Amino acid sequence: MSLRTQAAADFRAIAENTDEFGWPVTVTDPQGFEAALTGLTTDVHAAMDPETGQIISGRTVSVALSLASLTAAHLGTPVGASDTTKRPWLVRFDDLDGKEHTFAVMDAYPDRAIGAVVCVLEFYSIG
Repeated sequence: MSLRTQAAADFRAIAENTDEFGWPVTVTDPQGFEAALTGLTTDVHAAMDPETGQIISGRTVSVALSLASLTAAHLGTPVGASDTTKRPWLVRFDDLDGKEHTFAVMDAYPDRAIGAVVCVLEFYSIG
């Protein structure tokens, strides 16, 4: 097994292990098809510049998913919403208190070397 193949297997094992770092997420493509997956999520409400102490971001949210799992779920690879008139890719997950949050994919960065995609998310209101 090559190092690249091993890295892809390691990423998937870590990202999808709910006993460790993996977190249940629901991914919905622009056509409305959704699938329950597991990925690595972040949701940081305030990032500060350590040198100045100034807040540089109000909220940073992301999810890292296995490309193989997205393909197996017949979703494909998420892309960022450049056209605001079209329905975006959505990602939904609960916080530690069990409150559900829905986000739109702003940017997506696939890494085909290890079979992952990191999606930068923004709050999305369904209504």
